[in-house]
Amino acid sequence: MARLTARPVQVTLPGPGGQHQALTVTAPMVTGFVDTQLSSIQTAVLVPAALHALARGQWSQVVSRSGLTTADLLGGPVSLQDVTIRCGDAWAAMNPATVSRQGPSVFAAEVTISARGWHALCSAWPHDPGVSGTVRSTVPIVFLNGTADPGDPPASVAGATATMPNALLVPVPGVGHWTLNWNPDPVCLLAATTTFIQAGRPTSPAPWNACTRALASEPMPFPAP
Repeated sequence: MARLTARPVQVTLPGPGGQHQALTVTAPMVTGFVDTQLSSIQTAVLVPAALHALARGQWSQVVSRSGLTTADLLGGPVSLQDVTIRCGDAWAAMNPATVSRQGPSVFAAEVTISARGWHALCSAWPHDPGVSGTVRSTVPIVFLNGTADPGDPPASVAGATATMPNALLVPVPGVGHWTLNWNPDPVCLLAATTTFIQAGRPTSPAPWNACTRALASEPMPFPAP
C-alpha cells in the first residue's frame, strides 16, 4: 500500500462496450475493491491471495482472475435504492467531517473519498423528513439475512421485525451479503421468495425453515484462486 500510494499503477482493463482502457490504480481504489470483496465469504477467502499477488506486482493475473472492469475500480453505477437509503436515513449518512475524525486506518482514504462523493450527491437529492427513523409497517416482509453477512450481521438485523408484525426474519446459513446471488443452490430460496411475492400476504416460517435446513447441509463451493 505504501508503494502504491507513492506510485500508482497503470493497468489495462475492459471498459464500456468491451473496449480495453488504461486506468491509473490508486491505493483508495484497491481498498475499495477489498471492501467489496469482503461482502461475501466466497470472495473474502480469496483476498489474501489477491493481496499477495498485488504486492508482487502481478496486476494482470489478479485482474484476469477477478474479471475486473474500469467500472469496478471507479465505483460503478449507483442504484436509486442505495441513494434513497444513504441520503434519507440518518444512520446511513456519511458526513465527511465525521469521517475525518475517525481513527487512522488503511481504509481511511477510500472512506473519506466515498463520504465526499455521497455528501455532494445527497446535497442535491430530494429529502423527505418522514423516511428516516424506525420503520413501522403491517406490510408483509421477509428478511433474508446471511449468517456470514459483514454488512448486515445477524446481531444488527435481529430486531428488524419488532415494529413489523407481519414480517419474518429468515437466517440463511453460511451466506454473505447477497443472499440469493451467492447461495450455492438457491432453488428453494427462489421458490419460497416467488411464492411469497405472488401471494402478497404474511408467510409461514415452515417452508423457509425447511429450505435453510437443506442449505445448511450442502457444502459451500468457492471459486478457484
